Amino acid sequence: MSPAVPSGFRPVGEPEVVLAFLRGEIDSERFGAGVRAALAEVGGSRLVRHPDLDSDLENLARERALATARGWREGGMFEGFPERVDWYHGVLPPDVLARVRYIDYSYWNELSGGSRRPADVPATLRSGRLPQWVTELGTDWCFQLAALLAGAESVGDLIVMAAPGLERLVVLEGHARLTGVFVGGLEKRVTVRAYVGVSAAVDRWGCF
Repeated sequence: MSPAVPSGFRPVGEPEVVLAFLRGEIDSERFGAGVRAALAEVGGSRLVRHPDLDSDLENLARERALATARGWREGGMFEGFPERVDWYHGVLPPDVLARVRYIDYSYWNELSGGSRRPADVPATLRSGRLPQWVTELGTDWCFQLAALLAGAESVGDLIVMAAPGLERLVVLEGHARLTGVFVGGLEKRVTVRAYVGVSAAVDRWGCF
C-alpha cells in the first residue's frame, strides 16, 4: 500500500473505476442519456446495473462505452490523462476531503469563486456575484442535492485524481455530490467513499 494513500484504502483495478464512473452518471440528468446510449451499443445497462468485474469482455465493453460517452483516454476532459495510475478505494477523512478541488473547468471555477474549492461554493452562492451564464445554467440543484444528501449516512463513490503524496487532489467524477456535501455542511457528518488515482504524471492532465 502506498504511504500516500489514506489509511484503510485498498488497491483496486481500473475496471472497477470505469464501472464506478458509469454508475455515477447512468442516471445523471446531464450525462445519463449519453451514457445509456453508449452502453446500448455494447451490451446495455445491465453492464452497470448487474456487472461482472471478472469478465474481460464486460470490462472491455464498459471501457468502450465510457470512451464513447465521455472520451475515456481519448481526449476531451481526458486530454493528457496519465497512462499509469495506481487506484485505491476507501473513505476520505474530512481533512483530506476538504482538500479535494474541482477540475479546471469554467463552471466550477465560477461556482467556487475562482478557488476550485467546494467549501467556497456556499459563500459564492450567497454573494450574488455569479456571472449571468452560470445562473442561467442553474444553481438550484446545489441546494436540492444537499437536502437529499442530508438524509444519507454515506456518499459514494467519487473518483479523485492525486499527485504522489496527495499534495493535490482533483475530483474527476462526482462534482455534484461533492458540492452537495459542502453546501449542506455535511463534510464532517456523512461518510464519503472515493476511488483515488495516484500518478506521478497527473499534472499533465489538462483538467488538473
